[in-house]
Amino acid sequence: MNDHRRQQNLMRYASVGVEFLVVFLLFLAGGWALDNRLGTQPGFTGLGGLVGFGVAFYRITRQGWGIMQHGNRGRRDDEDDDVADDI
Repeated sequence: MNDHRRQQNLMRYASVGVEFLVVFLLFLAGGWALDNRLGTQPGFTGLGGLVGFGVAFYRITRQGWGIMQHGNRGRRDDEDDDVADDI
């Protein structure tokens, strides 16, 4: 595997990890803020964490299936099929 391809793969996987963390933390923070506003701690914080984890896991799974279906070219399911493969 050449260095350029290795770097592309590293960036792809790093971006997936960062996306997972950001989505999870946004839902967790939203639950925390709602708990502080309503005084219902830790109910919405826990719910936000669970929903955030579920949404983030769904997004990663969907991206993984897209990579597997398109031969590891890095395309996702929501990308158009008429995009040139060699871009």
